[in-house]
Amino acid sequence: MKKLLTKVPNWLRVVLIVVLVTIGANMLSRFTNPSAYAVANNCLSRDGNIGPYTNACETPINARYCFRSAGLEKTCGVVELVPGETMSGLRDEADAARDIHDFNRTTVHACALPYVPQDVPSTNNSTRMVDGCRKPGN
Repeated sequence: MKKLLTKVPNWLRVVLIVVLVTIGANMLSRFTNPSAYAVANNCLSRDGNIGPYTNACETPINARYCFRSAGLEKTCGVVELVPGETMSGLRDEADAARDIHDFNRTTVHACALPYVPQDVPSTNNSTRMVDGCRKPGN
């Protein structure tokens, strides 16, 4: 083994070590924090970028819609979408949210099952909450 290593140039050893550490860290992160990799926003599609969202993936997802005000007020709901299923137009939900507070934007976030979309602490600032995925019951 030592003879084999002496034939490998030093620069190639460094490159191999960096690649192995990077792959190992990614695999360890996926094993220890799988909810960070459960985001399924790419599964949400819309015709012509208008209208309701449809699950374009081959697996079921949980999608959360939130009506947010300029401040911290928001009204959210979660719906499970099977492959090819379309979310409602959210008109009734928007009217109900408007009765509670004025909102100026709607956000949609999706997670692979069994994870549920919720606000989670940002990786950069633990006091800032962002859209993310959590295991049910957590």
